[in-house]
Amino acid sequence: MNAPYRKDLGHLGWDQVFARQEQRGDLIGDWIEALQLEPGDRVLDVGAGPGFVSLALADRVGPRGAVYALDRSADALAYLARLQTGRGIRQIERIAADAAALDPKSIRPTAALVTMVLHHADDPAAILRSVARCLPPGAPVVIGEFHPEGPCTSGPPREERLAPDTVRAWCAAAGLGVTGYRRQTPEHYALFAKRGVPCG
Repeated sequence: MNAPYRKDLGHLGWDQVFARQEQRGDLIGDWIEALQLEPGDRVLDVGAGPGFVSLALADRVGPRGAVYALDRSADALAYLARLQTGRGIRQIERIAADAAALDPKSIRPTAALVTMVLHHADDPAAILRSVARCLPPGAPVVIGEFHPEGPCTSGPPREERLAPDTVRAWCAAAGLGVTGYRRQTPEHYALFAKRGVPCG
């Protein structure tokens, strides 16, 4: 019997969370392409958790780049630290902080990834405003979520999912112009945006 869903993921161990991130690995290619990441770029991974996506981003930006792996759980980032040590990856900077209260002076990302995290937040709109403040004009952002009309065979229950139009409105209020949308799978969708660019 599955444990009841908890928004804070307290019902899961970090091995389980990492395995869930890995199961969504096929989505990452679209995200990286939309962010136009190149070696040497600096990307913010919001809600990095135990770090499967951060590791993929680190591979893309290479040793001259930087991945800011942000998560409110120090335990999740400690899990990522062990993986980094084992794989000799140094370009991931782990940041234990509230994504809704980022200090724009502490990081210098050129792109941001906000995927499968907003539905866990108490104030998701504040996260998008916080991320936008840390980015230069024109910086690309990808927001990925579970679609409310999906089959709900994985991810949060339907009542915890965020409609694309809701997230689009939060983006506009944060100064993130949505330039594209993709239903990546029956369960998942992505919004593509840029900092300070009018919605297309």
